[in-house]
Amino acid sequence: MRSPRTPNQSLRILLAEAGWSGAQLARRINALAAAQGTALRYDRTSVAHWLAGSRPRPPVPDLVAEAFTRSLGRPVRAQDTGLLNPGQPRRADGAPPGEGSAVARLERILGDTDRRGLARLGAYSLAALAIPPGVSEAARIPAAEPSARVDASQVRLAREMLTVFSRGDAAFGAGSIREPLRQFLSTALLPWLRRDMKPAVRRELFTVAAQLVYLCAFTHFDMNHQAAAQRLYLTSVELAREAGDPVGTALGLRGLSVQAHTLGHFTEAHRLAEHAVRTGVRHVPPHQQAFLQGQLAVTQAALGDSRALRLLADAERRLEGTASGSSPVGAFHQGSLALQHAAVARSRGDHRTAVRALDLSLRRRPADERRSRALSLAELAELQLAAGHLEQACRTGHEFLDVLPHIHSARAEVRLRALTAGLRPHATNTVAAALLARARPRGGAGRPTG
Repeated sequence: MRSPRTPNQSLRILLAEAGWSGAQLARRINALAAAQGTALRYDRTSVAHWLAGSRPRPPVPDLVAEAFTRSLGRPVRAQDTGLLNPGQPRRADGAPPGEGSAVARLERILGDTDRRGLARLGAYSLAALAIPPGVSEAARIPAAEPSARVDASQVRLAREMLTVFSRGDAAFGAGSIREPLRQFLSTALLPWLRRDMKPAVRRELFTVAAQLVYLCAFTHFDMNHQAAAQRLYLTSVELAREAGDPVGTALGLRGLSVQAHTLGHFTEAHRLAEHAVRTGVRHVPPHQQAFLQGQLAVTQAALGDSRALRLLADAERRLEGTASGSSPVGAFHQGSLALQHAAVARSRGDHRTAVRALDLSLRRRPADERRSRALSLAELAELQLAAGHLEQACRTGHEFLDVLPHIHSARAEVRLRALTAGLRPHATNTVAAALLARARPRGGAGRPTG
């Protein structure tokens, strides 16, 4: 707050340019915040206070800037809104890749992703997805700090930790490993990245660092911290490029595509998926070729492109006769591909095929992939309910609730709320009522009773 307040002419000009009322801006801010896991309840009165000179807390200035960016079709920065306090520092984490080293960016982001600082990362940004097609890796690697050298033993340890965290995420959900992974990146990996090492060791360490940061991004995505996830995905791309690693670059681009598709930005998701395939498909084994192509098919289907089915068929041929991909990141198997078949079918309005594909995905899903199993069960129950198969949907819903207490995933909790909302109109049905009773949160904790 300023005292005395000065009317915010910058915000007033932006509102006039967009043709919005204060209520319309408030609704867009609330929607943007909800998409990245933050519940806000602003209204026209709030905007009137801002116009009069009050200044909201982060991440609101970034959300306002993103809302105007999308409406006006040009970049609007938080400082352009007149909502930042004088002297408030602006971080470069949301800047286009290439501004500053990836290690410096990672350090800033990790400092802001503790439990108290997530709001400082602002809003998920469409403008930040304008990723340049390539960089000069040799010029980007930061100078080493004069300290003990890093050797192959640190690289081996980083790879072991990647495997441990990846398995924990798949089995127990991101909420169980997000903070330990962040701490490992902050306290061990970052100091290693700054130390002196041989060029070959540097390439290997930056390669595994990109994978660890990719996984950290995914844990934030799974916990619905979308702004943090986006910045970490972008940093994983930068680390992979500094290592000269097209595979890691492609994986990061695919992660950004999955996130954009989930948030409803289908054009951007398709562009990123195409970029991922162009970058990495020549450099990866067959299961990861299918991993990249399957996501491209999902984005094609979302845009109504009939080529999606042919691309899925090609991905299926690549998986035939190959061992299931066991990579810590980029793992892919027949259950994963069936899930993408379901996504494509659902985009095409073919719910019957989507149900069959989800059922196949569940049968082929490894038992230790609990989070993916839970999400697939919830989606299957929703489709069965939409088709009018209430008892079948309730049986599937009970299977979902069997898995849910064993994982910590915001995406799974969102699925629980959606399933519960879909069942409420059937609350007088005995079978539906039993599932609704079981799904009630325990003591407000947000988890179902077991």
